[in-house]
Amino acid sequence: MKTPITSSEKEMQQLALCQRLIINHSYGCQDALRRDMQRHGFQAISQSTISRLLRILGVIKIRNARGEKIYSLSPQEQPEPSAGRAIGEMVISVEHNAEFVILHTVAGYGRAVGKILDYRALPDVLGVVAGSSVVWVAPRDVTKTPHLHHKIVQTFGLTAVLSQPVAVR
Repeated sequence: MKTPITSSEKEMQQLALCQRLIINHSYGCQDALRRDMQRHGFQAISQSTISRLLRILGVIKIRNARGEKIYSLSPQEQPEPSAGRAIGEMVISVEHNAEFVILHTVAGYGRAVGKILDYRALPDVLGVVAGSSVVWVAPRDVTKTPHLHHKIVQTFGLTAVLSQPVAVR
């Protein structure tokens, strides 16, 4: 039986997903963002909730290279790179399915997070591939993927709110 999540946990999950979607995709309108949020498990999310999430995240509209207005995180609202900041603060979310674990980070921190996972040499990790804002972790044994997910969450001192299993489509 699945444990029900509280409204604050749900809001944190919505905020993390909304932030990740805006970082990784271009949205010109709230409806397109709402549809993607629905595809990622928040079927009942309303336009007013999307508007509130955008306000909380400090999202602004900018012109992209093609001159189109798209949503973007305000530079003032994004965490600044800092040697004094814990690397775990730069992890936006940790998700897994039956076959791998994905970490989404603030832009520019993916490689550092990947390096930490490599350095830790977790026995359940077969390999790590890191980009600028995404880290892909392959488990040595796919039957232990949920356990590996839990170990990674612990490694970075994260809460379960930022981590969640995802369905394979």
